[in-house]
Amino acid sequence: MLGTKEESLLTFIEFDRLEQELAQLDELGTIKLEAEHGLSDALSDLDGFKKQIADIEGSSLIEACKQSALDSITSQFGLASLFITAKDGGSVTTTHNFEQGITSTEADQKKYDQFKANNDGSRSWEDVRNEMKYDAPLPGQRKQAFQTQDAIQDAYTGKTLPKDGRAHIDHIVSAKEIESKAKAHLHLTPEQRAKLATDDANLAFTDGSLNQSKGSKKMEEWIDSPDKKTGTTKGERFEVNRDKALELDRAARKHIESKLNKEAIKKYSAELAKTGASDAAKMAAYSALGVIIHEFTREFFIAIKEAFKNRKSISLRETFSLFKDRMSKVIKNLKDKWKDIFKGSMEAGITAFFSNLLVFSINLFATTLKKFVSMIRAGFVSLVQAIKIIANPPPGLSKEEARYQAVKIMTAGIIGAASLGLSAAIEKFLQAIPGLQPLMMFPVPIPGEAHTVSDVIAVTLSSVLGGVLTTLVIYLMDSFRNQSKKDTLQIQLVYQSGVVVEYSTLLSWLSMGDAFKGFFKDAEEQAALVYETSVIIQESNSEVKKSAASYKLALEKMKSRRN
Repeated sequence: MLGTKEESLLTFIEFDRLEQELAQLDELGTIKLEAEHGLSDALSDLDGFKKQIADIEGSSLIEACKQSALDSITSQFGLASLFITAKDGGSVTTTHNFEQGITSTEADQKKYDQFKANNDGSRSWEDVRNEMKYDAPLPGQRKQAFQTQDAIQDAYTGKTLPKDGRAHIDHIVSAKEIESKAKAHLHLTPEQRAKLATDDANLAFTDGSLNQSKGSKKMEEWIDSPDKKTGTTKGERFEVNRDKALELDRAARKHIESKLNKEAIKKYSAELAKTGASDAAKMAAYSALGVIIHEFTREFFIAIKEAFKNRKSISLRETFSLFKDRMSKVIKNLKDKWKDIFKGSMEAGITAFFSNLLVFSINLFATTLKKFVSMIRAGFVSLVQAIKIIANPPPGLSKEEARYQAVKIMTAGIIGAASLGLSAAIEKFLQAIPGLQPLMMFPVPIPGEAHTVSDVIAVTLSSVLGGVLTTLVIYLMDSFRNQSKKDTLQIQLVYQSGVVVEYSTLLSWLSMGDAFKGFFKDAEEQAALVYETSVIIQESNSEVKKSAASYKLALEKMKSRRN
């Protein structure tokens, strides 16, 4: 006989435990979905790491050297350097260079020649003074002053000066001192120097004997100098108010220096704008020309390589057609990217303009030789490119990768700039080859400075050498870095492989869980069926019992009727 409903379930299965396990399997459904996505991502990353390793191992040093050599010839380290006029001291004469006799123009050289003649004893000071007419305005100014003023005081002593020949007008800063300034010769015309010396801010009324004693000496030097007649100083002998005299001297010098600085700024600004604009135009034009030369040269060599490779199977006409197709392809490509070429040429022009400013800034303090000017300018281009890639990395380039690329650019710039220094030695070697001097000295029509065949060949060879050396150095840099990246990728590859195994194992366990879930579901269904069967049996049993009782009662009634 079967028991109650609960007793029947416990008889066939532990229902509570089954419910807990099924709930856990439901939670694993979400985990299974995540595991499938995780496995897909892990496999994708695994393929990516394998591809990166293959790319690292596939670089070609020979191809890189060929490309770099061609790039170097057409870059600022190659033939482009010939388009920018390079001179000792740069394109603008600075005061620092002028003092050493280094000038950038013929006009500045004439100024220096005059400056040197006026100050090295070639000409007497009196001749210079008379020629410059430093004293010409003074008599008129003295006469006018005495006509308009009742009394005139000595600017140095404070005493009243008599209206006779003993009253002089003194150049506070002497005309000779102004004439001896390289800065005054470079930035002022002779007329401007004379006007500066006789400016009201540099003139002072004083006693004639004091003026003659002071001469062309500086104020402080003269005041403190010993006086042989009195045994005191010059200042004490003439009863000079020392503080007032020195203050007048400082004010006059400040005024003169201010005038010189203003004229220097005007001259520098005009010349920098002119030379910078010229350099910018030349470099912009060559930048576009360099791209064209590069494209045609590259396709030309590819065509030669193909023609040589297939020389036995193609005719001369087909070879010509091959070259024609290659050149047509170049023309089409250039037309398609003319905007990029124009933009690049403008950037090159702007960089050339600012490199001119850089060379000028250096020459304010130190003189740069001709070859160093070219090296500085070429190096400046690399610096600008490095800063540009760090400040604005291309899409898809990380900051770390951008910094590394900037280091490579600067390395290439340093090597390229250094290779330019070799061109002078190569040029001398070429000119020394017996029998080739006439050819090597033949002029080459390049805008700007005059160049020869030897100059062009020397620059080309030095740029090729620099390009190959740059490629080797950068190849080694990339090799070391790529090895590190490769090791890292290998570690990531191993780790990702482990992730794939973990996800695969998890999915296997989840599959087994699904199987167990199906088993428990079947068991639950069987238990429900058994339960239903037991209920039917119980009901049938009750009916049987009722029928048996009814049958028994009917028999007893029949028996009682017989009796």
